[in-house]
Amino acid sequence: MTRQRIGNIGLLNLSNATEESIQGIEGIDNVGLVVYKKETAHLLSALNMSNIGKTLLIPDGFSFFNGILNIDRAYLESIKEPLKLCVNGIVIIDKNVEADQMKRELIQVFMNGKVYCPAHLSSSISNIFSGSNVSTYPGEPPRIENGKFTLTNSFLQALDGPQYLVVNGVLTFSEDLNMDLFNEKISNIEVHGKIIIHEEQESILYKKMASLTTSPVSVIPAGYDLIEGELRLNSRSIRRFKNKKIMTRKPMVFHADVTREALSNAFSKIHSTSLIICHESVEDIVYELCSLLETEVLSYEESFILIENEEEWSNEQFLALKGPVNFIVRGELTLDEDVDPEVLQEKVAVIDLTGEIIVSNKKLKGCIQNLLRLNDGNIRESNKTNVGKLSYLNNIGELSL
Repeated sequence: MTRQRIGNIGLLNLSNATEESIQGIEGIDNVGLVVYKKETAHLLSALNMSNIGKTLLIPDGFSFFNGILNIDRAYLESIKEPLKLCVNGIVIIDKNVEADQMKRELIQVFMNGKVYCPAHLSSSISNIFSGSNVSTYPGEPPRIENGKFTLTNSFLQALDGPQYLVVNGVLTFSEDLNMDLFNEKISNIEVHGKIIIHEEQESILYKKMASLTTSPVSVIPAGYDLIEGELRLNSRSIRRFKNKKIMTRKPMVFHADVTREALSNAFSKIHSTSLIICHESVEDIVYELCSLLETEVLSYEESFILIENEEEWSNEQFLALKGPVNFIVRGELTLDEDVDPEVLQEKVAVIDLTGEIIVSNKKLKGCIQNLLRLNDGNIRESNKTNVGKLSYLNNIGELSL
């Protein structure tokens, strides 16, 4: 029977799982939240899970809800029988709800998440929403934005009144954002993820935030341009930069034909929180341009190969390389069983590892270790159990078994 190994699940719902529904699972690597009932609790150990962020037991008689639950007057009036909910996510109570409508006999919620309610209900909901983190809002109900969200003047102008803004993901402030308008239209701001702002916007942002613990702030220094994507520059493309100050969170790659003069003319400062790959002939200039001491600069002598995702290499692929090549592994590199250690030593100059390399035997592992220049990653032997009969699923938002 084909078995599956699963990695990176945001929510694993075992509330209706059975021994039969999980029998094809070899194991699960990383789970953010596992939801289960008392009668399915024994399945947690049977699934061979590692790296579980949190578990949530659904109480007897409760239904499970995942996501954003909006409660307004019409919603409450539609409830005819007592409602018991176990909510994973967010509950937003509308400002038109009155205190006498929030009755424990009518609705009872067990929370794993947060409740947003108008100020006049703050004392009425503690008995209804057990286990919840409650925040009150002064004007309009919170607006939820997920993923990458850029705060612009157009967005602010479209708001009717003071807005409580919640961003789950990455929040970026546009460079020309009118901070007076921001101060007027945004009452509170809450980010679960990351914030990218310009230096001159920083002080006003902090006045709108109750906490920065859930949202590290990346500040673009004054006079710098933010480069959003990975930057690969050769002798021609580098000409578009003229004495620029740039900030980047993605790798920068300078090809071997970029001269010292071209590099010096293109940039006056580089603020990089990622890595920079360059030819060894310009390495000293790159270091001089970097404004952060922790910026990782990786130089190469002849050529390089950058592994950022998942790749599998055979012995033939290594033999096809013209000469000793630098390997920079940020993703996952799997070496086939036929890879000859002597070929590796001949064709690979050095390996800079921040990701993972998977090998089939200890001899290959030892060879890889001898080639390492930077080792901030992991080398492991592949699991040969059920070879050819194991499928792999990865990056699943929600899975019910």
